[in-house]
Parts: sequence; structure tokens; C-alpha cells
Amino acid sequence: MIAKTVLSSYYPLGTISVIEQPFLWKNIFIVSLPKKNPSALISVINLIISSGLIIVLPRIKKFKLIAIYFIFLASIQMFSALFFTFSPSEFPYSATEFSEFYIKSEISIWIFMPLILSMALMLLPAPFLPKLMLILFALLYSFLFGTLRYIIFLFIIHEFSSLYMALLFFAFGPLIDFVYIVGIYSFYSSRLAESLKSSEAVWKWSY
Repeated sequence: MIAKTVLSSYYPLGTISVIEQPFLWKNIFIVSLPKKNPSALISVINLIISSGLIIVLPRIKKFKLIAIYFIFLASIQMFSALFFTFSPSEFPYSATEFSEFYIKSEISIWIFMPLILSMALMLLPAPFLPKLMLILFALLYSFLFGTLRYIIFLFIIHEFSSLYMALLFFAFGPLIDFVYIVGIYSFYSSRLAESLKSSEAVWKWSY
């Protein structure tokens, strides 16, 4: 509902709607948008640029890991551009289906995140309350970040077409959530280790 309220201010009445879909043990609400395919010119331009990046980036000697990541992104965009260049009418996913898949992925992460963090924090020599606060903070961050990203994704897909759908999902979608989950856990464990580094008795659990 937050996403619909924000997006509705940018588009004519009736363009944005909310539909109900079953998921797990209850129904969920997702934003529905009309499908928009890119023009042939835009598809060809994206194909040329992404293909050029795939050719040029491997030649870069510095920042190899960053170059590999951008090659991966360029490959995704190249295949999307190829699809829309030669067979745009057969693209199997609509903006509404993307919206549904995104929401289901986020809900799955919100369900499993407390379990994963609980198991990771279980062995750390810290009181229960700080661990609980960390889990709640991670959930709150995930909800706020996930909602903002959802709105931005739908805006880009509706404004600039479904050509960027795969790139958005694989480059900045729910899969990247594990990065900040690991980051939050690493920050907490490093701060905990720093505060307890002089207490050998506390760290006996580790050996």
C-alpha cells in the first residue's frame, strides 16, 4: 500500500492498482502495473553497450573483481537486449509478475532472516537483549530498504520498460540482501570481540 500511494502520485488515476495473491498461509498484496516494452532502437543501443562492456572489461588489469561483477551485469543486460531486439512480444514476464516475485522473495527473506541470525548469534558470548535488538534492527532495515527499492524498481520498469527487469533483480534485488545481513552480523561480532578481547575466559567457547 505504501508503494501504491507513492507511485500513484506520478501516474494518472487507474494506472496503478493493488491485487491480492495467495502466498504461504495467507494472501499478500502486490502493486500491479501495465507492461511496457522498449523500442527497437533502445534495445539495440543496450545490446551494443552491454556487448562492448563484455569485450572491454576483461582487458582491465586493475580492480579485477569489480570488472568481473560488471561483466556479469553486462551479460544479463545483453541477453535481455537480445530478447527484446529479436522477439519482444514473447517476453514471458510482466511488471505485475515481477512485482509479485519481488514481494514473495522479500517476505521469504523476512521469515528466514531471524532464524539465520539467531543461529549465527547463538554462540556469541553476549546477553540476549543485544542479540534480539540486532535481529529487530536487521528486520527493520530490511523492511525499509526493501520497500524503497520496490518503489524505485517499479518506477524504473514502468518508466523505462521491462528491458531492465532482469538487471534490477539480479544486480540490486533481494539477492543483495544477504550482503547487508552479513555486514550487520560482522559489524556486531567485531565490536563484541573488541570489547571482550582482554577476557580470555569469555572466549573459551571458541576452542
